[in-house]
Formats: sequence, structure tokens, C-alpha cells
Amino acid sequence: MEHEPIHLVSKWWLRAVALIVATTPAAVVLWLQDAIAPKLAELMPKTLLQIFVVLLLTAFALLAVIILLRPWLRWDEPTGTWLNKFSGIRYCGTCRANKKIVVPLKNEITGWRCVACDKFRVDPARKPKQEESKVVKRERI
Repeated sequence: MEHEPIHLVSKWWLRAVALIVATTPAAVVLWLQDAIAPKLAELMPKTLLQIFVVLLLTAFALLAVIILLRPWLRWDEPTGTWLNKFSGIRYCGTCRANKKIVVPLKNEITGWRCVACDKFRVDPARKPKQEESKVVKRERI
């Protein structure tokens, strides 16, 4: 529990750095707008349009990367696993809570097993199969 406050501080620190890095180009443009405006007025409209299109495509590419790389997980209470809404892959809830890692679960006959912590999660929708070899019939004498 001693490490949690440091972890929270580092999260906020990283978010602050990300905010500063993200807003720096816009701040520089606003700060230098008096110097940049005459230079932009000299450029041809076609060049300005090309610059705008490149900036717009870059923004869309960054947005696509954020959307595609974001883990779209939701908590599945009956199974105790995290479920990816798009791919259907399940992830270990124990590893995500304790180790702060996202580990996919291995599919087995009656549920899923974590490959990192070896914890087994039962799927309530699956019925356990009783093999005939395990069922021993006793005869009365």
C-alpha cells in the first residue's frame, strides 16, 4: 500500500507532461501569430490548403491510433474477467488489479485460465462434462 500514492503522483505527473506536450505547438503558434501571419499571407492558397490537409490527416491518424490501441474492456461480473467488446477476448481480472498488466486468458473446457497467474475462471454458461471413464459404477453384492 505504500507504493500507491507514488503511483498516483506519477500518473498525474505523466498526464501533466502529456498535456504540456500536446498544447505546446498551439501555444507557440498563438505566441508567434504576428510573425507568422505575414508569411502565410505571402503563400499561395494552394499551399495553404495543402498544409491544412496534411494537418487534418495527421490529426485523424492520431485519433485512429488512439481509438485502435485503446483497450475497450468491460468488467464481466459473473466470470470475474475483463471482456474486450470488439474481439471477445477475455483478460485476467486478478493480474489487472494486482500486477497492473492485461493478460489474455486461455480458453479451456469449462472456463478460462490465466497464463500469468494460473488462476482458473469458471464460465457459468458452460456445463461441466462428465466423462464416462471417471464415473465408476458400483455393483451391489
